[in-house]
Amino acid sequence: MMSGVLVILALLIAPYVRPWLAQRSQLAQGGQEVAQLQRQVEALQAERDRWNDPAYVKAQARARLHLVMPGEVGYVNLEPTRPAAGTDPRSAAAALPPRHDGAWYGALWQSVVGAGTRSSPTPARTP
Repeated sequence: MMSGVLVILALLIAPYVRPWLAQRSQLAQGGQEVAQLQRQVEALQAERDRWNDPAYVKAQARARLHLVMPGEVGYVNLEPTRPAAGTDPRSAAAALPPRHDGAWYGALWQSVVGAGTRSSPTPARTP
């Protein structure tokens, strides 16, 4: 008799246990997402604070944009270099087109030669 009552109670409670367990796991996952987003917010606030420092802005302008103060002489090395794998896509180096071996006039001449050899349609003759 007692086992029959327990079986009936288990059958009555079973449909409510699964959603409750699913909600508990969703709450735990949501808590993890909130913690991750909080860490991102803290990192972005720290970056914002760095950009509010004039010395940091000056250092970034010198490093990324090659700016110099009045009276200083800036030098730029034009040797072809390969960008590092971890190059910041917002940096000035990432905005430059890739350098090719050879002189610029060689590339210009090749483009002129290539433009002259393209097949173009023959113009129609008018009587």
